[in-house]
Amino acid sequence: MANAHQSRSPSCVDAAPDCPLVPLWLVADDIDDTLRKPLESRLPWKTVQRNSLGSFRAAPFQSKAILRMQPHLGLMSCFDPAPLWTMPDNDPSQDILVLRPSDGVVIVQQDGQRQTCMPREAIILDPSRATTFIMNDVSRVDCLLLPSNGHTGLRHIAHDNGGLIALGHYAAAVMRGLLPMNSAALTGLAIDYMNGLVATMIDEADAPARRGAWRQDRPTISLLSLKADIEASLSQPTLSLERLATTHGVTARYFQKLFEAEGRTFSDYLLERRLERAFHMLRDGNRGDRAVSTIAFEVGFGDLSYFNRTFKKRFGATPREIRARFETMLLDTMPDTDA
Repeated sequence: MANAHQSRSPSCVDAAPDCPLVPLWLVADDIDDTLRKPLESRLPWKTVQRNSLGSFRAAPFQSKAILRMQPHLGLMSCFDPAPLWTMPDNDPSQDILVLRPSDGVVIVQQDGQRQTCMPREAIILDPSRATTFIMNDVSRVDCLLLPSNGHTGLRHIAHDNGGLIALGHYAAAVMRGLLPMNSAALTGLAIDYMNGLVATMIDEADAPARRGAWRQDRPTISLLSLKADIEASLSQPTLSLERLATTHGVTARYFQKLFEAEGRTFSDYLLERRLERAFHMLRDGNRGDRAVSTIAFEVGFGDLSYFNRTFKKRFGATPREIRARFETMLLDTMPDTDA
């Protein structure tokens, strides 16, 4: 990982007898207000300490903002990561990195191995090895850096891994300030507990027979697999809940109940994903020559007026305005060749 954001701060126990955790919000200096405002709206805290992230080009995953705790527990959420980022070889360490996308798809390549990670899944890797991260429609990636317990290599962790589920809930509670981490002793226990959950997570991943038996009573079709199908079919204007249900051999009502458990509908989710993908495509420099209408049709919209209207409602600006602002930001960060 990159510079100071990689390593944990000196132990709370070493630094002071009483060292409460506070959230620290780091924002890149070289982004404009049109990018900064949506990032601010995603903060789970009403009040945070703020500091500069420097240039996003030097940040982990070239993220535009990072939320972590101070002192650093090794936990951090990286917002708006680059579609492609390569982590170079570093000095050998005794750490492991647990990475989990909140949305989209992450492909990780390390030492000739390749792993694909969907939302709610995780990848474990050695952060001292050269690694390439390919992020497709990922708006946030959550990371945990911890001392290794002998793990080496690249490893995929399934979404229903018990250790991963427990770690996700515990880390979210810590990051949202729901746990009273107001002393060095509690902070140390939190780190030890997360380390133990990662060890449990790896042990469970290494026991496929036990994992398979645990899954027998679980639904064969999960909301996660349904969302994966939606991601793969976003470009199809005729995509519907009925069509997906027919493909999987279940009723549309069954899928509706899966979405209702999240407090949303299939139509709301489909619209959200299409708009999010269009937003990322408009900010992709490799697609700068594509017309807005082309991008709208590529993500499954059949009505350009409806696309423009819903896009502006979602992001507070038209597709052309979003593209123009991003192009301006890139020009402002380019070195002056005449200097």
